[in-house]
Amino acid sequence: MSQNLFTVQSICQYISDIRGESTANTNAVRIRAISNAEQDFARRMFWRIHRVYAQSLGTGDGTTTDFTIGTTTYPYRAKGLFELFVGGTTEDKRYQVVDEGRYIYLYNQDNGAKICYEYYDAATDLWKVRINPAPKSGDAILAGYYYMPPTRTQTTDSIPCYNNNIIGRAALADIYHAEDELAKEQQQQQIVEQLISEVVGIENTPAVGQTYSFGAIENQNKDRGLGTY
Repeated sequence: MSQNLFTVQSICQYISDIRGESTANTNAVRIRAISNAEQDFARRMFWRIHRVYAQSLGTGDGTTTDFTIGTTTYPYRAKGLFELFVGGTTEDKRYQVVDEGRYIYLYNQDNGAKICYEYYDAATDLWKVRINPAPKSGDAILAGYYYMPPTRTQTTDSIPCYNNNIIGRAALADIYHAEDELAKEQQQQQIVEQLISEVVGIENTPAVGQTYSFGAIENQNKDRGLGTY
């Protein structure tokens, strides 16, 4: 039984229950409010529930170095790449994820270094990863990254969240705003911030037996590139 996966339908029901509606309102306005609330929550930090592994980026041909990251189901989010493998999933197939400045430095030191970095391709409106050296012909490229939830349009769409009250009340705040119920909007926003603070506290606290906490994606890299992190 999932404890972190909810449907749009269930959140619509939650909103209707709070508003005292006899049946769940599942119109397009409610679904958009829920979708926007989910994406706003996702932008707060790199949540582990938005982390996917072994996502195929394609197959090498021996010359191509740039590959698109993200799918319709799991759209890529900025700075979300945390691991990349070429030609297998053992540690010797792992490529180090760095920023562009660090990539250039390492490449100039050793043009055979197994390194990669993400970048935004404005011409195609896509996030991509540049890999060095170019994957050999036939080598599968697999990446692990954090995704941005796609736009939800159906009541059957699933929404991962630690607490469905966060999404429900954030959506409700937007609904009250559209109805010019500003006091009710502010009340819901305050509740949402309290709920998010609770989740952030749990997320940043080491589990029993662990000696580290979950932090920014840059902190997971051995070499952090240029700049202050």
